[in-house]
Amino acid sequence: MSHCLRTLACLFLGGAATLPVGCDSVPDADASIFEIRAASIDPMDGWTRSDSLIGGTRVWVSPNIVVDASGVLIAEPIVDEFGRNAVLIDLDDAATNAMEAFTTGWFLRPIAVFVDGRLATTPILQGPLSRKFIIAGEKMTEEQAEDLAKRLRESD
Repeated sequence: MSHCLRTLACLFLGGAATLPVGCDSVPDADASIFEIRAASIDPMDGWTRSDSLIGGTRVWVSPNIVVDASGVLIAEPIVDEFGRNAVLIDLDDAATNAMEAFTTGWFLRPIAVFVDGRLATTPILQGPLSRKFIIAGEKMTEEQAEDLAKRLRESD
């Protein structure tokens, strides 16, 4: 699930946000499995300039992790309503509270989603995220979805 494609959209489907990604290489054993951080198209002190682009502008990523794999309560491989392989994520109470607090104040700004230590996508936040969301991708295979879900479940 390493080298992941980027996309600009964050869609809301059935109450769960979809964070689209596509992945095609072997995970880095030392990397964090999953992280969500704030992102910006404006340079920010202490933030890292990424290779990701939004509208031709480089994205800056916060060093602060909002939610990571330790907050994942349930991770299940699914097929989304567009027929893509995906992983349904359900957060625990602490991660849900952190996600809601962050995303309520970050409306219409980018977020940075990391998978296996690499920036996978920088969707524009279309509304507050909460307990459940979906990680999906055109190039994510069934095996990759199963592997990511399994690693997220075992990350505690």
